[in-house]
Amino acid sequence: MTEVRHHLITGEPILYAPGRAKRPQWNSEGCPFCPGNEHETPPEVSRVGEPWRVRVFPNKFPFAEHHEVIVEAPDHDATFESIGHAPDVVATYLDRYRALRRFGTVALFKNHGMMAGASLPHLHSQIAALPFVPPRIAREAEAFARASECPLCSVREAVAENAAFRLIDPQARMFSGERWIVPKRHVSEMTDIEAIDDLAVMLQFAVRDISGAYNWLFFNFPDAPRAHCYIAVTPRVSPVAGFELETGTYVDSL
Repeated sequence: MTEVRHHLITGEPILYAPGRAKRPQWNSEGCPFCPGNEHETPPEVSRVGEPWRVRVFPNKFPFAEHHEVIVEAPDHDATFESIGHAPDVVATYLDRYRALRRFGTVALFKNHGMMAGASLPHLHSQIAALPFVPPRIAREAEAFARASECPLCSVREAVAENAAFRLIDPQARMFSGERWIVPKRHVSEMTDIEAIDDLAVMLQFAVRDISGAYNWLFFNFPDAPRAHCYIAVTPRVSPVAGFELETGTYVDSL
């Protein structure tokens, strides 16, 4: 059972999901995401290929009513930068985003490695619909609305780029080495992204030189047309510690 609770002082939402404490621990034996173990997951809602290359099913340990796992490769040891079907994964992201969008604000994210919060090593991402607007999304949407011009449209310097996306260094970073993938066309959410192959290439490029754990986080701003969606790719070289938790201020040390 999951529940939305609220911070005693600010009223900001906090998800209460005690069932997630039962998630399986990091190991490589009897992986429920590997081919042949499909019976160990809830019934799938989507798949690509036969035999499958990408598989989607409800999260067995959800923190929201609509919370899904996207297994991105059948090979237990696959990494995202090495798979040949990355466009299939991105197309699945877009398909599931559109499917869940009617249930609320959609969070799409990857936890890769223990430091990044992954409980299983098999390549996967997660997507969930929230019955509220997350505080960071609300703050950034308000900042976009106040700006005289879109701060992401005005960025021209890029670490890398292709026809549809730029990979930029945001300079003031929450995590050392963080990069943002920004659509060149001003779009506020993923429903307007069409260049699937270009996004797949940029995602693979962004993580190619990350040797350890990382997250990627899709920031979408539904109903905020002045906002510009983007993807943060964040290497996790150090944990979030007391200073960050107390102040909400991050320290970039590299």
